[in-house]
Amino acid sequence: MVKWKEEMTINANIEKVWRLFQDENIKRLMPKVEEHILLENNNNELGAKHAQSYHEGGQLQTYIVETVGYEDMSDKKLKQTQFEMGQSFDVFYSFTLRKENENQTTFVYEGLNKGKGLLGKVMLLSGSKKTRQQTVMTFMDRVKEEALKS
Repeated sequence: MVKWKEEMTINANIEKVWRLFQDENIKRLMPKVEEHILLENNNNELGAKHAQSYHEGGQLQTYIVETVGYEDMSDKKLKQTQFEMGQSFDVFYSFTLRKENENQTTFVYEGLNKGKGLLGKVMLLSGSKKTRQQTVMTFMDRVKEEALKS
């Protein structure tokens, strides 16, 4: 099992940062996503399920992504999603935003990749911790960069 939790301060209003995490803006944060099609319930709410396709290596992969946590308060925002990646992994992501002041937001990104079966567990153990950390920080930097755009 691989877990992470990182946070950073973004010099932008919480509502501006939050818009990036809305379903209609997913490609801004995840440029490899080709499609994000609503299957059940409504976008941007608890219980929403989407068929999400993206390029992984040279292949187009599709997963069913479910929103399992969703809060939209004036001083705190939360979106949690989970999906099964093939037969190998269960994946969970959590994005939390906390309003520090009108122009400053704390962004917390945490997640969990859990191997399913022997192959999934071995693949997680054999992965580079440095590479995983770089992937997390690259995503966080992209959130910050997009939030600071006008």
